[in-house]
Amino acid sequence: MYYFSQVLIAIFLFSAQTTWLKLFSFGGVTPDFILIWVVYCGVRCSRIGGVGAGITLGLIQDGLSGGLLGVNTLSKGLSAYFFSTLKGKFYVEGVLPIGIFLILASIFDGLVFYFSMGTILKGEVASSFLYQLLPVYSIYNALLGPFLFLVLNKTNRWLQLKTSNSYVGMTR
Repeated sequence: MYYFSQVLIAIFLFSAQTTWLKLFSFGGVTPDFILIWVVYCGVRCSRIGGVGAGITLGLIQDGLSGGLLGVNTLSKGLSAYFFSTLKGKFYVEGVLPIGIFLILASIFDGLVFYFSMGTILKGEVASSFLYQLLPVYSIYNALLGPFLFLVLNKTNRWLQLKTSNSYVGMTR
């Protein structure tokens, strides 16, 4: 039941990102709820759980985007691995550490996209992407991320209480 609810959360985040989140774009840039969720899973779950969530959600995002298959899978999977490794070395509570983690993850995600488009796809990506859009994307994720972390923490605590076995430890 707990894992099913995690899948529902991911579906809700995908739905929100692809539908009404465009209403809140800033200069054509929207936050990446999936990246925030992947960093959340990397920080809050085991390494395998975080990387699994990153690869799975990145693959789904690649499939839905219609672009090069593997760009989001690579960036989301590596982001989850990187932050699941760092979580034991840093205190990841509060607005500032979460914001810094999300800025780093957003920059990495944007650079993977930029270099894969320029090398593998031989596509044209405006150089303004690096110095105009990527900083806005990173800051946007860093501003919304702590709020989303708070909501996800409260939701997961509630789910763990609801799905835990209340009869464990009781004797007849």
